[in-house]
This record gives sequence, structure tokens and C-alpha cells, in this order.
Amino acid sequence: ATGWWDAVVGVPNAQTGLPDMTMRFATDCYVYDSHQWLNQGCVAVDLEDGTMGQPLNEKGGGVFALEWDPINKHIRSWAFTPHSKVPSNLRDALLTAGNEPDKRVAPNTQEWGLPYAYFAIGEGTDCAASHFKNMRIVLNTALCGSVAGVRFFMDCPIQHKEFATCDDWVKSNPKEVDDAHWLIRGIYVYEREWI
Repeated sequence: ATGWWDAVVGVPNAQTGLPDMTMRFATDCYVYDSHQWLNQGCVAVDLEDGTMGQPLNEKGGGVFALEWDPINKHIRSWAFTPHSKVPSNLRDALLTAGNEPDKRVAPNTQEWGLPYAYFAIGEGTDCAASHFKNMRIVLNTALCGSVAGVRFFMDCPIQHKEFATCDDWVKSNPKEVDDAHWLIRGIYVYEREWI
């Protein structure tokens, strides 16, 4: 079995348009666990506002980092926004990534502060490390994914009166999603050297 990790996912709140990060607990990160949205898995909520959507854009974006560390039995995530909050070690690692190997700064997550997400994986946890292998980076804007699509009737009650599904609404109103795009300065993948 393989698993996946969504670094940033948000479902807009119907009243505010801001991401609804309502706490819904999963006990084992299984995407079909009972008492959670379809395909939810485990949820982490950043204490900082403005880490996705229009609020993130207004701050000029940010840097998102994910550490998958099966040796130390965890997956951790950080969201640094605005850019002035990026830790100096990470900033230096990004700025020197194109240099010759001996001139690069290695990222050191121990210097980045408290992550907004920490999930224990592997032996002794409720989430087997074997759930995460053969990982790939995918950038996807799922306007009506398995979470948002299921919640369409709740989050968009006015639109739901006219359109049966989120997909039907998006197809009929393409201008509504004109601002749904990515501006990416770079994607960096690092692999730790184990000595």
C-alpha cells in the first residue's frame, strides 16, 4: 500500500470564503476512517492565519516545507508566511541550492521552530511507515475534490439550489475561479545524508 500527503488543503467557509479548518479528528490517518470527511486522513491546523487562499496571496505568498523522516518516525510540515518568517537556515538552503555541492547550505529542520503538523509514523504508532513510499510531488488545484465536492451543499447552499454538484457549478461559472492558480518560484527536494 502507498499513501500520500497533502501539504496544503482548504475548504472555504461559506460565510467568510476563508478556509474552513474545522477540527475533525482521525485516529489512524486512514482516509476512510469513520467520523470524518471522505478522504480526509489526519488534519493539522496552522495557528497562523493567512497560510492559504486569498489571505496568503495578500501576504505575498510563503514557503511550505515537508519533512518525511521514516528513520526518526515522523512527517512534519511548516508554513512560513510572509517570506520574512522563513528561518535563516531554510532561506540559506534555498538560496544556495544551485551552487556546487560544497557551497550549499543543508537544511536543518531542527532550526525551523515548531512545525504546524507532526505525525508519528512507523513501529509503535497507529500509522505504518509502509503507508508512505514511492512518493511524488503533485501540484493540483482540485476545485471540487473529494472533500469540497462532498461539502458543496453545506458550504455553498445558494449555489446548490441551482446546481446539483460542485462540478456543475464550476463548469457554469468559469470566471469564479479565474484567481485559482499557482505562482511558484521553485520546488526543492533534499535528501538527508545518513552517516
